[in-house]
Amino acid sequence: MKAIILAAGDGKRMKSDLPKILHTVAGKPMLHCVIEACLQANIEDITVVVGKKRELIVERTPYPVSYVTQEEQLGTGHAVLCAKQHFTENDDILVLPGDAPLITSGFLKNLIKFYHDKEAKGVVVATTVPEPFGYGRVFTDGENFEQIIEHKDLAANQHSVNLINTAIYMSTGRELLYGLERIKNNNNQNEYYLTDVPKIVKDAGHKVLVYNSPDYTQFLGINSQKQLAEASLQLRSRIIDKHFENGVQIIDPTCVHIEADVQIEAGAILHPGVIIKGKSHICKAAVIGPYSQITDSFVGAETTVSNSVLESAKVGCNCQVGPYAYLRAGAVVGDRCRVGDFVEIKNATLGNDTKAAHLTYIGDAQVGDRVNFGCGSITVNYDGANKHRTVIEDDVFVGSNVNLVAPIVVHNNSYLAAGSTITKEVPTDALAIARIRDQSNIEGWVPERAPKKRK
Repeated sequence: MKAIILAAGDGKRMKSDLPKILHTVAGKPMLHCVIEACLQANIEDITVVVGKKRELIVERTPYPVSYVTQEEQLGTGHAVLCAKQHFTENDDILVLPGDAPLITSGFLKNLIKFYHDKEAKGVVVATTVPEPFGYGRVFTDGENFEQIIEHKDLAANQHSVNLINTAIYMSTGRELLYGLERIKNNNNQNEYYLTDVPKIVKDAGHKVLVYNSPDYTQFLGINSQKQLAEASLQLRSRIIDKHFENGVQIIDPTCVHIEADVQIEAGAILHPGVIIKGKSHICKAAVIGPYSQITDSFVGAETTVSNSVLESAKVGCNCQVGPYAYLRAGAVVGDRCRVGDFVEIKNATLGNDTKAAHLTYIGDAQVGDRVNFGCGSITVNYDGANKHRTVIEDDVFVGSNVNLVAPIVVHNNSYLAAGSTITKEVPTDALAIARIRDQSNIEGWVPERAPKKRK
């Protein structure tokens, strides 16, 4: 089985410079949703037909797929014909749109089984919708396909038909090529429609069936920002239902945003206003408090995150984070730690049982176990040109308003007196005080000695 995904449309109604298929649904580009559904249905040979901005689409699509370019937009049939070098007469071909991100792998598996069990030469996927206005209608004789009529070509007595075309078609390579070579563009758009192929194949005496899928929502196409938002709501609802089934407590599902690749273990609790994005992992019995935003981060078991932002961070078990903490890229927090209000951590590792209760910046640092940061203490990691690293070993007490000017090492069980600016290595068991000398101003120092400022 091979798949051809049609993704060459301009998406003019989106009114965006971004290709339509790269607009995200619940945090994932819609093209990626379709590709993943195919891969999960064991369809690994995938060709994507693209139009403008091919380079951007290829750059942002990290999947083992092939690409062909439809230079002129001459219709869906022409788009499939552009990909003919990627399949043979002996292949089974699935053609589907790239702007239908709600398609599921379960549906594709059922469709493939229907196709093989019925030994069909072609299958048109249709679905029944409550409001068919604007869609092409599918006409059948039982399971047998008769024809597709576009909405604008319907006769007066045909408008009530609500079995619509989903733009998904499955066929043998031989019959697909047979139909593509015979389609005409004698229509109002002067385009070659893939929808003409099933009738050509049927009229040649081959078995073409209709697969009527009961869930019409998964075939909702996206042509506008409003439809994009509606599809996102559908996918978010599926995601939340999955987490409910897995034992996650979501206090108010109407105001929680969870993206598709997020993992949440049973017993976790999500409060209103929570946003969890990317490949985040929330462990069992963790509590994510109101209005926290977590992106590509790991939160350990029984940890509480309150009104905080985590980006590419890792937090251990039984920790307290927030309120209003900011864990930036490279922040790694051990077990039983306290990261309190207005504490920022960036590219730094904290050992177990370490505490920074409030108003602290820890950047480019290696911090050991049982370290206590007083209010207002910071690692001074940037000299105006380069970043430097601070190393703090175990059982160190950092007093309030202490500046640790990197590069620097503070050894085990030492104390740093409040208000000190530490610029030298501190030995084990020592008390470091650096606030004795009165202030002195060295005039003319900046032009000669300070690092050159970037333009």
